[in-house]
Amino acid sequence: MEAVASHLGQVLESALANHHRVTFGVCGGRTAEAIFPMLSELPLNWDSMDVLLIDERWVPSESAKSNEKLVRHTLLQSHGAAATVVGLKTHHDCALEALDAVEQRLDQGLLPIDVLFVSMGDDGHIASLFPQGAENAETRQKVVASSSPLAPHERISLAPWVLKDAKRIILPIFGEKKQALFDKVTRQDPSTEYPVWHVLSHDDTRCEVFLAP
Repeated sequence: MEAVASHLGQVLESALANHHRVTFGVCGGRTAEAIFPMLSELPLNWDSMDVLLIDERWVPSESAKSNEKLVRHTLLQSHGAAATVVGLKTHHDCALEALDAVEQRLDQGLLPIDVLFVSMGDDGHIASLFPQGAENAETRQKVVASSSPLAPHERISLAPWVLKDAKRIILPIFGEKKQALFDKVTRQDPSTEYPVWHVLSHDDTRCEVFLAP
């Protein structure tokens, strides 16, 4: 956890040194919850950073299940409090109705993502892109509505190509179960059976993976 937080800090510092403003794409989940407090303590130029949620459960932003709430309570603390959060939740009744509004939000100079922090689920999903989900085939829209096998089911997520287009990607794989799946995924031909392939299928070394059993 400390190694990932330290490396993320170095990557963000490098991006901030080269750009007037930086987009830091972040996910939710247990790994993020553990790493973000450490990251928030780093004396970076946070006021030049837009922290962009890469996916969200379609719940109120004050809900305990909200990724945005997790980010505000763990990353936007200490030095990190100076950053600007850009969430995906809107006032719309469902995620599908919100897609156009969120696209307009993203068009305010937030893309491409400069640094992307993304973790992988036990089933190989990333963000809210799930195995066998139709959202994995999206190549035009920047955001997609999706359905999780676990409640709350309704989700909104950045599209696969937006995640893949990030300039730098940090992917932690923690635990024996996830590492076994990651080994399986990387031994077979690229396919959307496991959405993690969206960020792994680069010809360069843009995606850095941290493995820990």
